[in-house]
Amino acid sequence: MPVASTVQVSMIPRLITSPHTLLDCLSAVEAVNLFSRLANRTLSFFLILFSLSIPHSIAASQISLGLALIAWSLRDLALRKFHFARTPMDVPLACFIALTTLSSVFSLEPEISLPKLKTLVLFATVYLLTTNLKTSGVKFLAGLLATSALCGVGFSLAEKAMGRGMIISAIERDSPLAVSKLQPGDVIWMIGRKRVASPEAAASVIRQHRSGETLELEALHAGDPVPVSLVVTDELKAKSNPLGITSSGRSRQFRVSGFSRQFLTYAEQMQILALLAYGGFLVGLMNWRSAKNRNWMLLCSALFVLFGLALVLTASRAVIASFILTLLIVSFSAGRRAVMTALIAAVLLGALGVYVVTSARQQIVTSFNDDSTLRRIGYMQAGLKVIPQHPLLGIGMDSHKLHWQELGFPGNYITHTHSTPIQIAMDRGVPALLCYGWWIAVLLIAAYKDFKQKSRPENQIGLFSSSLPLGAFAAIIGFTLSSLTNYNFGDSEALTMLLFVVGLFLANSSRH
Repeated sequence: MPVASTVQVSMIPRLITSPHTLLDCLSAVEAVNLFSRLANRTLSFFLILFSLSIPHSIAASQISLGLALIAWSLRDLALRKFHFARTPMDVPLACFIALTTLSSVFSLEPEISLPKLKTLVLFATVYLLTTNLKTSGVKFLAGLLATSALCGVGFSLAEKAMGRGMIISAIERDSPLAVSKLQPGDVIWMIGRKRVASPEAAASVIRQHRSGETLELEALHAGDPVPVSLVVTDELKAKSNPLGITSSGRSRQFRVSGFSRQFLTYAEQMQILALLAYGGFLVGLMNWRSAKNRNWMLLCSALFVLFGLALVLTASRAVIASFILTLLIVSFSAGRRAVMTALIAAVLLGALGVYVVTSARQQIVTSFNDDSTLRRIGYMQAGLKVIPQHPLLGIGMDSHKLHWQELGFPGNYITHTHSTPIQIAMDRGVPALLCYGWWIAVLLIAAYKDFKQKSRPENQIGLFSSSLPLGAFAAIIGFTLSSLTNYNFGDSEALTMLLFVVGLFLANSSRH
């Protein structure tokens, strides 16, 4: 998914000098009157904002998606014709949505589950792109997505080099943190969602809040988050060092997260983008003697390295493992050279991953006795025990949060099962899980068939159009493998990026 090719540099001046012309060039639906043209341009504008915000902000991306959907509706009303593209995933998705709705109606806690149905709107991403983008629009938005994500990668690498937060070297006896789980060597990097790098910066943030407010401190112990709360008081605000700590400087032993605060979400996003770039690399490798293919391959390689490096620096073991395994699986579709390349990449990424995990998380990468792993296994085991008790419709989305101890989940920290298949079966029932698997299988088959068709020499399809289905194929596999030990389907940021990639692939496929 090379930036230079997909952004189409010639479009950038047009965006500045003639934005209306560019916006008109993106849409696959012809507008025949003034109102429909305005709605069409509004739709294209919010699609641009959508693609730019996906790697960084779920709030901005969802607002952009919602406004794009409204513009779509207004345009079709003006045209007096409803435009809606059919896709291979229509039937399994419809079944999944129906079962999810039923499980919410009959949930243990319907007042919690029913509002969660609004997350199903994310699937409209696929139809929004498939219906409304022409080929040039697909290339442009893919390029914007990659360019925007590279900004986050650059920030992550710079932050890793400069350090983050403040390392606690000592905690005073009268410190409000003395009763917390924090200890010397831990790192505080955010207070009230604002980054801090010194006790003085922390004091400034605390004084900006009213007495009685509860501030959430985001701290790290051995690279993993430690939840800490702090109640602001007048006495605390009057102190020169409200936290009562001394710091020994910034820490470089942390897991990168781009502009967001969640490293696991960021790992999932970087995996999708790196695999998308890897699809382009494999297409170039299949005919590397061509100068055009070599340039494409080199550009894709650069993107793959940058996104892959950002992924490894998140120190997320499950995502790194799924990423490496996906490289090996996908490479078998591109010949012997691709397999050898994947083996080399797997060894290098694996070695780098071991180093990063052991340094950032201060634990052995192969250990399954650390607290993080033991908790995750405990959550999965508890979820598996719930499924046979409610096999048809499950217990309802998020209803387990009000029955945590009752359902046998360990500890007092309320979360999820950390496994997409287990969570879906527990929340929505086994039939819904089968429909989810059906949905994934349909997408994989469609992407692989499209790649095979477009890679035939007689078709003379462009490199981007050949790379996109293979990249989407790889991204879906990586997301699915990672979902076995991560509830990435419930992570709106990661799911939105996957759906955006799927939408680009299906839009491009429908135009050829």
